[in-house]
Amino acid sequence: MFLSNDISTQMGLSSLLPQIVDRVRIPVIAAGGICDVRSIDASLSLGASAVQIGTAYLLCNEVNTSILHCAALKSEKANRTALTNVFTGKPARGISNRIMKELGYMSDDVPAFPYATMDMAQLKSLAEKQGSGDFSSL
Repeated sequence: MFLSNDISTQMGLSSLLPQIVDRVRIPVIAAGGICDVRSIDASLSLGASAVQIGTAYLLCNEVNTSILHCAALKSEKANRTALTNVFTGKPARGISNRIMKELGYMSDDVPAFPYATMDMAQLKSLAEKQGSGDFSSL
């Protein structure tokens, strides 16, 4: 989402992937929303040369994901995600939490990228020290 701030122009992977594969002559790595063998197979069938999985690996010991983040990923909360710009100033998907709800998932009041990240850092740090993910990008 660096070409536009209009989230209505954001395509899903299954729509975007074949368009990219048709236009470039280099290997394409599919990423985003891939979480199981079916989505891996679908991405490969749409022309991806490889597939990158992210969130699924956050629970691996080697990653050193915070205890708070691991707990959120394992909880029922992980089933409620939304696009938000409150953490970075650009749209990203995250587990819904207090700050997203209070500021609005997509807020015009959020500082531009990358300043939102800097502004949220202190609030996030204080909340996490108290065991709260209410102000963390999860």
